[in-house]
Amino acid sequence: MPNYPSIRKGLGKLDPQLWTRIMLMLAAFEKKQEKKEVNISSTRNASGGMNRPYFLAKITDSAEIEGTENRYEYTFEEVVLDGTTGFAARPNGRTGDNALNLCEMSNTATHVGAGVDLEGESYPEGFSMMPIGECGDGDEVHVVVVIFGVRDSDGALRSAFCLGNTHDGTCNE
Repeated sequence: MPNYPSIRKGLGKLDPQLWTRIMLMLAAFEKKQEKKEVNISSTRNASGGMNRPYFLAKITDSAEIEGTENRYEYTFEEVVLDGTTGFAARPNGRTGDNALNLCEMSNTATHVGAGVDLEGESYPEGFSMMPIGECGDGDEVHVVVVIFGVRDSDGALRSAFCLGNTHDGTCNE
C-alpha cells in the first residue's frame, strides 16, 4: 500500500479503524485506475492510431477471384482524414492485396448484390457490374472504404468491407 496517512485518534465517527478502511479503498481504487490507464495506452499502435477492428483504406486495384463470377479480391492502402476534405496515406499504415467485398460474396454470373439481375429485361445491353473503383471507360477511382478485420472459418484474420458495386458500360441505342 502506498504511503497513505494514518491517524491515531478519532474525530467523532472517523476513528482509526474507519480511516484504515478508507485508505484501503483508496488504494484499491487507484490500482484499478492505473490498470485502466495501461489498457487505454496499450490500444495505441506504432503509428499513433488506435488498434481497432476497422480502419479507413483506399482501394487501389482488384483481381477477379479465380473460379468465381463477379467476385474480386482488392488491394488497399490505409488512409487517414487529412484535416481538410480529403485523405492522406497513413504513415506505416496497413496494406493488403486480398480484401473481400462482402456485398459480392453471393454474386453469380447472372445475379449480383444487392439484387441486380444482369440478364433482366431492363438491364442495359452493353453494361456490366464493375469492381469497386473501376469505371467502364478504363479509368479508376480510388474509393475509400471502411475495412474490418474478421476471422474466417479457419480462424485466419481477413480484411473485408461492404460496398455495392456500380454498373457501367456503353448504351446501344
